[in-house]
Amino acid sequence: MINRNGLRTAFTAGLGNAFASLSGVADSQYVSLAVLAVSTGTYGGALALGSQRLLGTALGSVLLLIGYEGLQGMPMPLAIAITLGALRLLGGLLKLQVGYKVGGIVIVMGWLVHEGGLAEWIPLRFFWTCFGVLIALLGLRLFWPARGLDSSLGQVAGLLVQLQSCFRDLAARVDPARAGLVAGQAADPVGIGRYRALRNQLVAIRRQRPALLQELGTLPERHPATLLMANFEATASRLITLVGGLVRESPTSQDPQLVVQLHRAEAELLQAMAGHLGQWEGQIRGRRGLPKPPETELQLPPSWQQLGQELNNPTANSASLERLERIASRLMLCRQAEQAIRDGEANWAAILGKA
Repeated sequence: MINRNGLRTAFTAGLGNAFASLSGVADSQYVSLAVLAVSTGTYGGALALGSQRLLGTALGSVLLLIGYEGLQGMPMPLAIAITLGALRLLGGLLKLQVGYKVGGIVIVMGWLVHEGGLAEWIPLRFFWTCFGVLIALLGLRLFWPARGLDSSLGQVAGLLVQLQSCFRDLAARVDPARAGLVAGQAADPVGIGRYRALRNQLVAIRRQRPALLQELGTLPERHPATLLMANFEATASRLITLVGGLVRESPTSQDPQLVVQLHRAEAELLQAMAGHLGQWEGQIRGRRGLPKPPETELQLPPSWQQLGQELNNPTANSASLERLERIASRLMLCRQAEQAIRDGEANWAAILGKA
């Protein structure tokens, strides 16, 4: 199935190839190759790949000229091997990651195919590579813009949707009646598989960080977008930890009638947090520029505010020790999640206040 990225890449490569062909300048095929090589999902990723490709082309060209002129007395295979080894060494010093391939191709093709016209071929190749990288970056800006911040915030919104679903299903697990489930209907189980899926989503968001930093210019670590994404990641990590803890500390089947109010408070808090995360998601999806925090803070349900009284209830304290230990662990996790949302929202407002 063709998506936007594929259409953008095809259109940009075709446009660049058409312009290069109409110009009548030789070796125009390198335009399309450069576009296809650097067209990633985001502008920042393309910028990083483009700079690596240009650096690799320049380094390979310089070593080709030096090696071709300076190693003529050696057998050609040995001379090419020495030049490629020098490319590897200098590339490591320059921290090349993907520029080795293009640099090696320049050396091998120049030596074997264009040995009689290096003075013409090298400038043309470098020119068309620069042109291809430039139009690829313009395409990512102009045609269905793909920016690292948009992609990262979209992933954060998707993660918040999954957290809401997990919170509601965890609430239904301990108090089905308050979760809005009819008789015979069961909540989706929240097991270790869903917890791992949440962790994988968070890892995918963190992998977008280099592309985002590439887009933000000088001092990207201090940019409000970077600080905001770090805040979202930290908050999501704390909330995912809650999910993992509740999965491991599943409620027992002993003495359920004695601790029904404690479970009800836990379930209502989970429902309230799920609803508030829905507000976070709405603010992110409906943003103009950087998203703003919700106007209202997390509202605690009355049952959670009265939890201290219920913990001193002799009826609840007469439940089994195993059940009380698990309830205590679950309530502590819920309190930590509540604090994570409050801290995340406070940091959110502080970051935008300094922007």
